[in-house]
Amino acid sequence: MKKKAPAKSHRNLDKHLFEAGQQCHKRLWLDFHEPAPEPTTAIRERMAEVGQQLLAIARSVFPKGVAIAATKSADAAAETTAQLAAGTPVLFGASFVADGVEVRSDILVRHRDGALDLYEVKSGTKIKHRYVNDLALQVHVAELCGHKVRAVFLLHLNPGYVHKEGADFPPMQLLRSADVTTKVRKQAELVRRRLQQFRLVLDEAKAPQLPTGTFCTAPFPCPHLAKCAKGEQGVPLRELPELTRAIETELHHAGVHDIAQLDPEREGLTFRQRRTIAALRKGQPIVEPFVREELRQCTKPLHFLAIAALAEPLPRLEGQRPWRHVPHAWAAVTLHPDGRIERAHFVHVDRGDPRGAFVAGLAKHLEIGGTIVCWNAEPIEELRALLDDVPAAKAGVRAVLGRAHVDLMRLFEAGVFDPRLRRHDDLRASVAMLLDDASGAELTAFDEDQLCAALTKAATPRIRSTTKDKIADEIKAAVTWSAERLFDLYRKYAEIPTEVAPKAPKAKATRQKALPKPLPGSGA
Repeated sequence: MKKKAPAKSHRNLDKHLFEAGQQCHKRLWLDFHEPAPEPTTAIRERMAEVGQQLLAIARSVFPKGVAIAATKSADAAAETTAQLAAGTPVLFGASFVADGVEVRSDILVRHRDGALDLYEVKSGTKIKHRYVNDLALQVHVAELCGHKVRAVFLLHLNPGYVHKEGADFPPMQLLRSADVTTKVRKQAELVRRRLQQFRLVLDEAKAPQLPTGTFCTAPFPCPHLAKCAKGEQGVPLRELPELTRAIETELHHAGVHDIAQLDPEREGLTFRQRRTIAALRKGQPIVEPFVREELRQCTKPLHFLAIAALAEPLPRLEGQRPWRHVPHAWAAVTLHPDGRIERAHFVHVDRGDPRGAFVAGLAKHLEIGGTIVCWNAEPIEELRALLDDVPAAKAGVRAVLGRAHVDLMRLFEAGVFDPRLRRHDDLRASVAMLLDDASGAELTAFDEDQLCAALTKAATPRIRSTTKDKIADEIKAAVTWSAERLFDLYRKYAEIPTEVAPKAPKAKATRQKALPKPLPGSGA
């Protein structure tokens, strides 16, 4: 006789659980029966604020809208039913509950014949599959409640919107409306089948016994990963680089869950996967000869460059577009042909626009030519957007982009394999393993979340100048550490002597300071 899941207070399936089930059935069961608190991060808080701001902007287009006040799903559903029966044309937060599933719609428009249009507001700039799935679930439940859904729209950020600094966001320009009715209808049967599967999973007495996989971190990190990984033996398969879902599924079905179980000569493996397996089996690093050769062929001077930039979903600066990366700091260690070493940096933590000064300072430092050595070239490539956003900085941007560069992260992913390290996307982890240097753990403004928290704090009204200076120092320490470690990695893997010429005098910081306020009556 089938054992039922432990008794639990009644809870409907909702959007969160539906997404969890699509990611992993084990996560669905755990989220329902043994939910784990997800840590609050600066990025999550920021995105929540952006979501609420966008929702308010989108709803401002519907002046006759009525917000559903109830918070409990049953009460909100009853209030929604009453408002629709009364002929209310627009509802915000309309709620529907049917067959053990509850949903809420950002914006609902009721036509005179009773048919409904549903609008969902998202902060992305493209139509994503999970957005369509979300709306398909809403349509499924609304129609189970006896309503006819005529059309479904996705309101998302317009990537071509150009902001005027200090101006309010014009909703019809900031947001783009996409009719996704056809896409949503195609998911109807899949939604119905998935809900049936999810109910069967939740009825089980225990969580499904599933191996961990790449789905544990995509599209979002699972809060149960540490718990699920506790009993794993060896190196889990999910850590194999360039692992596709198809190969992962095939290997899981074959009972392969540990990378060490794989034969390096197995058909279908990439070069990087084969060398990763070989390094694990040998228990020692493997460095391909081309790594040394490519590093030695770089034209000097070499600029070991680190950049700190933060993506801003909603633009705030003149000429800025949604989701642009705003650069706030850079640090460079420059190795000249004669062995002389020069260091420079720039940090901006004020609320104002850092882009012009950032580009000007960096372009000036690089004007002597040579090669940029970076860790992940994306921050450099993202500067290309400034050609459109900041016309006055075009010359400087072109000067930076025109420099040859070597992406050390990509080079190491292709040619440096360590049995303790499968990926090189985290510079701190690579430095800790390859240089036996764990000092990166002490940095407080290194990753995106830490940088977001630091800059948010720096933008706080009436913040003390000493506090702002401390934040600037923390960001400077992060980019400086990165630049110095890039230099160390170069010296090790290019196999050049560790003895270098004496350091040049320390470069003066180029952190921008606020201009003094004009005197009363000066006419400024």
